[in-house]
Amino acid sequence: VLRQHGIREATPVQERAIPVLRAGRDAIVQAQTGTGKTLAYLLPALMRIDAADPNPQAVVLAPTYELAMQIARTAQDLTQAAGLPIHTLGLVGGANTARQIERLKKKKPQLVTGSAGRLLELVQKGKLKLQNVSLLVLDEFDRLFDAQNMEHTAAFVQMLRKARGERPISYALFSATAPKKALEQADF
Repeated sequence: VLRQHGIREATPVQERAIPVLRAGRDAIVQAQTGTGKTLAYLLPALMRIDAADPNPQAVVLAPTYELAMQIARTAQDLTQAAGLPIHTLGLVGGANTARQIERLKKKKPQLVTGSAGRLLELVQKGKLKLQNVSLLVLDEFDRLFDAQNMEHTAAFVQMLRKARGERPISYALFSATAPKKALEQADF
């Protein structure tokens, strides 16, 4: 599928990140825009998903609705083009909550992409289950840790940890920039 889309070889960020994430280890990745960061985390996320399990197993948080939906579309395009029986779903604020709840019930996504605020809301309503999520990706983590997003991001991480209990979670933090303050906040 990648070759059909003109991708012949992995970019440097993909070469370094994919094996780490496939192995279930944590990663903080800083690479310039346009270097292939999205595929660097989506490919190992999709490889780790058990298609027989209809529960979310990977979550990607993004700081903007547009980015979250772009990631969701990329994941959906990959799974459909490859014929993978993996369902993906984008869940963001600003969209109709009732419709998103219906789509969650109907689609049973294994990969969820969205904004922390909307995902928190759905978890609190009991509509999004996190107990099988073993990978959390924070795309543009520097922005997810800024004053506007930090509260929701931290609350989501805490809910995920509570849902998982003692079972491990892999954290993958990706961004084009990694200011010192964001790196310090990443040490959760």
